[in-house]
Order: sequence, then C-alpha cells, then structure tokens
Amino acid sequence: MKPAGGKPSPCAIAASTLALLTAAAGVAAQSSAPTVVPSLGITLTATDNRDLSSKRPQSDLVTEISPGIALASRRGPLQGLLNYSLNGVAYARESSLNTVYHTLAANGRWSLLEGRAGIEGTASAGRQVVSAFGTQSSDGNLVRGNQAQVRAYSLSPYVAGLLPGNGSYRGRVSYSDSRSDQVNATGTAGSVGAAGAAGDTSSLTASVGAGWQRGNLGFGVDASRSIYKTPRTARAHNGGVTGNLSWRPDVDLQGFLRLGTEVDDIRSGRSERVWTWGLGGVWTPTPRTMIRADYDRRFFGRSHALMVSHRTARTIWSLADSRSFQTGGVGGRAIVSAYDLFFAQFATVEPDPARRDALVRNFLVANGIDPRSEVAVGGFLNTGPTVQRSQTASLAYQGLRTTVMLALVRTQTQQIGSGGGGGDLDLAGRIAQRTISLSLSHHLTPQSSLIVGLSQQHTPGVRTLDGNDLQTLTATWSTRLGPSTSASLGLRHTRFRSDARPYDENALIGSVRMQF
Repeated sequence: MKPAGGKPSPCAIAASTLALLTAAAGVAAQSSAPTVVPSLGITLTATDNRDLSSKRPQSDLVTEISPGIALASRRGPLQGLLNYSLNGVAYARESSLNTVYHTLAANGRWSLLEGRAGIEGTASAGRQVVSAFGTQSSDGNLVRGNQAQVRAYSLSPYVAGLLPGNGSYRGRVSYSDSRSDQVNATGTAGSVGAAGAAGDTSSLTASVGAGWQRGNLGFGVDASRSIYKTPRTARAHNGGVTGNLSWRPDVDLQGFLRLGTEVDDIRSGRSERVWTWGLGGVWTPTPRTMIRADYDRRFFGRSHALMVSHRTARTIWSLADSRSFQTGGVGGRAIVSAYDLFFAQFATVEPDPARRDALVRNFLVANGIDPRSEVAVGGFLNTGPTVQRSQTASLAYQGLRTTVMLALVRTQTQQIGSGGGGGDLDLAGRIAQRTISLSLSHHLTPQSSLIVGLSQQHTPGVRTLDGNDLQTLTATWSTRLGPSTSASLGLRHTRFRSDARPYDENALIGSVRMQF
C-alpha cells in the first residue's frame, strides 16, 4: 500500500530496521549476532457470511498466505526485535475483494558512547477498527468496510550522563507519526469518518532533566515541550517544568512528590497556564508482587495510574486503572494479536523487551496458540487530543496441561479541545467500550492442544449513534507436525447485534505455519 503523506511504508521500515540490526551484528561480537527466522503461514477460512449481511449471506472460501520474518538482537550495542509479515488475501467467489496488507512490530535501541547516548525507535503496522459504531468482527478479512491499515513509527535520540555530587542528567527528542489508508467507515449513522486522514497524527517532544541522590532522598527537575499536528486540526502545544522529590524509607518502598507548571493551547486554542502537582509510590513487598500508584493534577484535569500485579508459581494476576492524555491515532482498544496480549501480560514477569519476546513466543508455541491470531478488543481511529480512562483486570493460569487467560477491559475516551478531527468523537464526544475475553488451552498430547475462546464486546449507543454487541465463540485443535511446523483446525461462531446491521456468521478455519 502506498504510504500517506510520503511517509515510509511498512516494507521500507521493516527493511531499514533489518538493515540496522544486521549491520550491528557486524560491529558487535559474534555472540551478539541477531537471530533470523523466516516463516510462512497459510490459512483457509470457509465462511457462510462473507459480507456480514443479515439479508443475503454469501458463503466464500478465503485464502490468506503470509510470508514473514522474525529478527532479534539481544546483545551488543544494538538490541531490538522485528516481526514482519506480508499478508495476501484471496476470495474464491469475488476476486475484486482480493487485497494485501502488512503486519509489523519492531523496536530497537542503539547504544553509543558506553550508554551515554543512543537512539531508540519503534515501528508498527496492522489493521485497526475505524469506527466503534460500525460493523465489528473478530476476523479482519470480513469486516472490510470498517477497518484501515495503520502505520506508525517513532524515533528518539537521547543523551545521559553523570553530574558532580552524585547527580545525573538526561535529554531526549522524540518524534512519532501515525498514518492510515482509509478515511471513511460505514457506521450506524452512515459516514462516520470525514474527509481527511482518519487517525493521522504526529508529535514532536523535547525534554531535559537532572536529578541528585542523597542517601534515601532524591530530588530533581524536568522540563518538556511538545507539538501535536494533525491534517484536520490546528497545531497544538503543551509544555511545562516540574520539580520532583523522592524518598525511599525501605528497599521495597518508595514515594514521590511533584510540583510544577504547564502551558497549553489544546483546550481553548489560547495559551493557558496551570499549576500542577502530583504524588505516588511503589511498593514491592515480594519479588513477585508490585503495587504502583500515581495521582496528578494536569492541564486536562486529574490524571492517575494504578497498577497491581502478583505472580505465583502458576498464575499472573493484574489490575490496572489509568486516566491519561492521548494525542490521537488508535483510541480505546483495537484489533490486536494473541502475541500483543501476552506480551503486555508478561511485562511484570520480564521487563526487558528482547527477553520477554522469547518468553512469550515459547509460551505460545508450547500451548499451540498462533502468535498472529487476531483478537477483537474494540477501539476506533481518532484524530485529535483525547483523555482516556482505561481499566483492566486479567488472570493467566498455566497448569501442567491447561492454560487459562481471563481479561476484562473497560475504556472511556473523551474529546478535549475544539474537536474537528473527524470520526466518532466529533459525533459522540465520549465513547465507552467493555470487553470480556476468556481463553482455555488444554494439552491433549505433548504435540496437540484444544483451545476454546469466548469474547464479548459491548459499545453503548451515544446520541444518534446506535450501540452494538459482538459475541465470538471459537474452538480450535492445533498440533505440531515437526520441530518447525504446526497446523490447526477450528470452528468459529460470531453473533453481532446492532439496529443498523446485525448478522450471524459461522466459519471453518484451517491453517499451517512453518518456520525455516
């Protein structure tokens, strides 16, 4: 797909990242050489409702071929991960629907001058829901009119070092950009999108800071300045200076205090200054338990973040509640992969992204779960600043033969400023979504597993926009055909309820995945 605004395509980003990681291997020692794993996935889906219609369902056979590559560099001055696939989709009865899309997840860090400087970067590509009030489905190949290919990347050079008196300094410049290839979506009220690029946004942030440590007491100051730009709204600014104080009375307990000032023109279009303050703390009573809480008064109102996680020998418990400022792009949640869900879930187990990648992939392979399998958890594209409230509760249990994961997600996204960014929020002002997802995987033999999944997603109606409810039930048998080949066969039943376009859909899905 041709990138919007002259930005690099996912293929170009993938190739550039691959070139960087490969070049780094030649600089680093042999033990730090990256690992490269090509792959090929083939999926056949026989559906009885290709167009998700309630009046005249059309059956079809959908073939998806996905060559890909996974690359990881976990040692040396350059470390990072890259997972890319080129996905070709063909419809047996309607060749005009044939398409190609990209999926990409990449992050890396190039450390220079013994860690005193460097550059960090991320890149991603994938399909995302455009409108929360449009037709929803757990299969991205069916919900064609309400999804877009979204590409995003960020680059962040930084410097860091030591100051006299047991102090340190840091400086960073970050640029991020998000683009989509679709501007309109057919929702319950007709055209939900508007002329302009849905979800297109970019930002530039510069920040500097310094801090000192005196025994259990720490203090410092940070300053930042951000610029936000979208094709449909005026350029907006936000910046401030914050002094911070930390106290560690015990090795497993730390508290924080913050006081500062912020200036923004996001809310009214005019520069307005407010005083800000905040407090927080981190408590790690055991190596497997962590509680963190933060509360701040910001230019957009109150901001908070609460995170509670606990691990036992076989379980991971997690609770999270946050209210934060978002610049645009994907609002709420979106279509993500099984890999994305478990990668976030294992963050408290393994903070290092490179080592966590290996942990998650081994976990998915051991339980017969395709890392690329998509899970619909709501979301929508948005252009413009918002305040998002997100609440998540999850439980993962790994037994000798059975793995269970339960996740409950509730989001509420509210527009701030003058709006005009196009999309759902211009019509609704505030959007809420609730999702519950349950997955059970049971080993039948050392090589085969049975996986049952159940999810329900609810979007309440707002003003003239009708709400909807999506329920999906799947049952999949998977097996390993060899050290690097796996296959699966599954059934899916989907029920979607809305006043505008309800439907029912059933599908038989078979897939083979090979690594080389």
